[in-house]
Amino acid sequence: MTACWPLQGMSPAQKSVLISLADNANDDGVCWPSVATIGSRTCLSERAVRNALRWLEEASLLKSHQRFGRSTWYTLTPAAYAPGTTCPPAQDAPSPRQEMPPTPAPDAPRTVKEPSIEPSPDGERVPRSPSCPVQDIVDLFNRVLTPALPAVVLVSEARKKQLRARWNQSAVHQSLEFWGEYFADVSRSDFLMGRAAGKFGAAPFRATFDWLIAPSNFVKVVEGNYHA
Repeated sequence: MTACWPLQGMSPAQKSVLISLADNANDDGVCWPSVATIGSRTCLSERAVRNALRWLEEASLLKSHQRFGRSTWYTLTPAAYAPGTTCPPAQDAPSPRQEMPPTPAPDAPRTVKEPSIEPSPDGERVPRSPSCPVQDIVDLFNRVLTPALPAVVLVSEARKKQLRARWNQSAVHQSLEFWGEYFADVSRSDFLMGRAAGKFGAAPFRATFDWLIAPSNFVKVVEGNYHA
């Protein structure tokens, strides 16, 4: 948000959508709010939000990415913004009201959320990744996929290690929303859920928790290889 607030050359709607995304972003500038959520936070219509997102991407202020072919996540890139060069002109809009709220009392509690940082070996301060909520992810699996798939009863150290590795593999994986969508995607696959007939009369394949969090299998599921 510190990098986004000073930026000029855009309409109030575009600025409010940008600030809403920045407020949701992690230390790597990654966020994944829905259009409805952005609209609720900014008091803008769905059409206005989509127009603003399109303008922000054309102006190099963000990059959009597809997740599972259905939802979208964003990477904010305020350093790439160069108004007046290649970005499209901001749409005309009335000036925002300049009413200022009362200044809070000196002893009022702070509501600003400070970024999580820690020093690196060379003395520079670098972002700290959020810790992996292992039990919450296991609970999501049991809630979404059992009893069709075997329930996870014991959270062993091996399972914790695998989950943390998948969690730290990408900033996109570092939310329970991602894991809820991941397990929901598994539930829609006839092959993974054991609903597809086995080859040559064999019993149908049925995925397990350990199979789903193994490195190569995890990538294949995320890329939709089991929905052909």
